[in-house]
Amino acid sequence: MRRRVTHLDPLSASRVFGLLLFVQGFILGLIAVGLKIAGVTLPLDVLAMPGATTITMLLYVPLTFGGIGVISGALLAYTYNWVAKRFGGLEYEMEQSK
Repeated sequence: MRRRVTHLDPLSASRVFGLLLFVQGFILGLIAVGLKIAGVTLPLDVLAMPGATTITMLLYVPLTFGGIGVISGALLAYTYNWVAKRFGGLEYEMEQSK
């Protein structure tokens, strides 16, 4: 059975993207804090924030990633809806489980 996705709710997409990127940012923040505590210095601009402490890294990275996820999720949903209206949505197949 073929089905087609013709519309994505921008609010729903932005919530999902925001949450996924928040979790990813939290994990990356933990890694960055661990590297900072261990004294490892990497030539990455993201770790070279002035005054970066363990608390600011654990707050800044997840909140920044989450904010980017909310904005990009909404933009992607609006873009998908515009493309799907003109050219058709994604098609997928489903089968009933036994």
